[in-house]
Parts: sequence; structure tokens; C-alpha cells
Amino acid sequence: MRITQKTIFGNFMRDINKNRGEMAKIQSDLSSGKTVRVPSQDPVSFQRSRILTEDIRKEEQFQSNIESGLRQSRLAQDALDETIDRLIEIKEKVVQGASSSLGESNRASMADSISGIRDSLISTLNLSYGDRYLFAGTNSGEKPFELDGTAVGGVSNGSNNKSPKVQAGDGVNIDISVTGSEIRNTPAGDLFEVIGNIEQALRDNDVTALNNLLPDVDESIEHVTDVTSRLGNNINRMDFMFEQYEATRITKEADISRLVDTDYAEAFSDLQRIEVAYESAMAVHTTMFKNTLLDYL
Repeated sequence: MRITQKTIFGNFMRDINKNRGEMAKIQSDLSSGKTVRVPSQDPVSFQRSRILTEDIRKEEQFQSNIESGLRQSRLAQDALDETIDRLIEIKEKVVQGASSSLGESNRASMADSISGIRDSLISTLNLSYGDRYLFAGTNSGEKPFELDGTAVGGVSNGSNNKSPKVQAGDGVNIDISVTGSEIRNTPAGDLFEVIGNIEQALRDNDVTALNNLLPDVDESIEHVTDVTSRLGNNINRMDFMFEQYEATRITKEADISRLVDTDYAEAFSDLQRIEVAYESAMAVHTTMFKNTLLDYL
């Protein structure tokens, strides 16, 4: 086979263009930080990275939902803790009032204290977050409790039996509070009715009635404690799911990077190798094609 100057030059240009193309690709990979930018470069890696990216976006939305839910749940939990403290305070007054050593005026004064505690409970349980009342259930635009002499226990109920929820995952909805109806509905009867009965017994100076009401107060405290504990379990569940999403996101981002991101160390190494090949080829070209027709005369 005859090797002509044209053949040599054609092979040289082919190799040079190949080197230039490889250098251009590596420079593009380095400047963009991506080795796979369009499906044609690597259909499988591109599709897989898109699926993972969509998963991350969806889970970030779940995380945002959980964050909002946690803020509201912790506020509700604090309010319930305060409610338990007030009920314990009521119990102390009942125990004190049931003592035969107290007089009628003392019990009347204690009745006024019970009335004040009831009012403070209403204020506590009317806690709002933005434009949402946390204990109103899904009827969040209305105050759950208001003084009303015609209502049971002298307090009207504007809540319903549907707890507000957040979507924490695919098909996973978690209660972020409890309803006012659930708080009121104790084994001893309506919470505010129990408190009203205690106030009335104190005003009536009825020691026997106060002793009979002690179990009702205990049941009310236990009931609100159970409700608070259940809300605490939901808070722990949301915390766990949030951390789980965070750990999963880190893993998925690493997988996406492995699929489409530029490996800078490898890219720089390849670029240096190709630059050496390119410069060597140019040096050979200069040597081989520097001769002219005059060199052969």
C-alpha cells in the first residue's frame, strides 16, 4: 500500500480533530459541572437522575409540610401542658376547699379563683397560629371556646371532631393537633361542666359535693394528659420522618452527582493527557511537513 502525503495529512487531521473534540467536551464538562446534560449523552443516567431529582423535590415538599406541622403541634402541646397545670391547680383548690377547717368566705374566694382559671383555660385553648385556631379542628376559622351562659359548662364549643392534618408522605397524613371537642369530652363529662360544678360547690359551701368531685378532677387531668401524650407521639413521628427524608436526600443527591456530575480530578487528568497528545501531534506535523520542494532539488 502506498502511503502518500495526502494519506498522512488526512490521518493527521482526523486525529487532531478527534483530540480537539475530546478537549472541547472536557472543557464543557468542566465549565458546566455536568457530564450528562441532555438525554442523548447517556439516556439511562439522564432518566435515572431525573427520577431521583423529582423524588427529592417531592420529599422536600413533605419536609416543608412537616416543618409547618411541627411548629403548630409544639404550640398545641405547650397549650395542653399549661391546661394540665391549670387542672392540677383546680384539684389543689378542691382538696383545700373540701377541708372542714375553711369557712364560707374562703370557699367563695376560691370559687372566684376557679372562675378565673376557667377563663384562662379558654384563652389558652383559643390559641391561634396565623389565621388558624389550633384546637378548632378543621373549623379553624372560628374560636373553639367562648363564654356562653346557655351552653354546657357555660362555654360554647365552636370546634368539630376532625383534627387538622399534614401530608407527611405518600398516603401518610398525621394529626398536628387535637380538637376542642376531644379535649372537653372527658370520662367524667364535659371538662368545663366539671369546672363549673366545682365553682358552684365552693359557692354553695358544700364540702360533700367537693369531695365527690375529686375523682372527676382526676379523670379530667388524666384525660388531657392522654391527649397530650398522643400529640407528643405524632410530634416524634414527624421528627423521625423529617430526619429520614433528610438522610435520603443526601443519598439521592450523591447518586445524582455520580450519574451526571463532572469528576473534576478525572476530567483534569484526561484533559492533560489529550493536551499532551495534541501537542505531540502538532510537533510531529511540524517536523514532517516542514520540508518543501526546494529541499529535494
